[in-house]
Amino acid sequence: MSLYCGTVCRRKSFWCYRLLSTYVNKTRYLFELKEDDEACRKARQAGVFYLFHDLAPLLQTSGRQYLVPRLSRAELERLLGKFGQDSQRIEDSVLIGCSNEREAWFALDLGLSSASSIHKPEVEAELGGSFISLRRAVSQLSSMDSSLLFTARALLRWHDGHQFCSKSGQPTKKNVAGSKRVCPSNNIIYYPQVKVWKRPSGEKLQKRWAWKWKTYSTPRPSTGPFPIARS
Repeated sequence: MSLYCGTVCRRKSFWCYRLLSTYVNKTRYLFELKEDDEACRKARQAGVFYLFHDLAPLLQTSGRQYLVPRLSRAELERLLGKFGQDSQRIEDSVLIGCSNEREAWFALDLGLSSASSIHKPEVEAELGGSFISLRRAVSQLSSMDSSLLFTARALLRWHDGHQFCSKSGQPTKKNVAGSKRVCPSNNIIYYPQVKVWKRPSGEKLQKRWAWKWKTYSTPRPSTGPFPIARS
């Protein structure tokens, strides 16, 4: 019995150590991409891209669920070339994460820039998907996809709203990963404040509903003109 317990404990320790090691390596790699422009450019050559149009992600229907298509750099360059766009447009993409195998993930919005915007219906017809609002599609996405897309949308929105320095009024410049923007005139660095969205589980939603029902729907007698909610 003791031998069996020792084997189980060693296996659990091994898997815990492996998960922790994977997480640490992944975090270090992401930090390297955010700080080293050359490393990020290299990762972008072999990375994958999630497409947005006016902050709405490209989604494909699969039964009752939505799938999130991912494009390689070659596929994205081919798509941009078909619609008369220069491959330099890829420089506007932002880093949003990576896999355990160090495959970098980027997000690119094709509709935020009015000067080089691509018509949405044409892209949808070409890729066999639709640009759908995240609020409308969140219930039909996996928790991992929804969290990643909300993070990407928040980062894209932040960059779109911070293209000029608040002190000098001069245009700011994004680094390759999109982890910061710098004003060349005074070297002020702006860092994005992105909150990761997490979809609550059904149990948490039920508890939240029950708490509100108990708090606001169960009055008790009071001497004032209005009933006091039970705490």
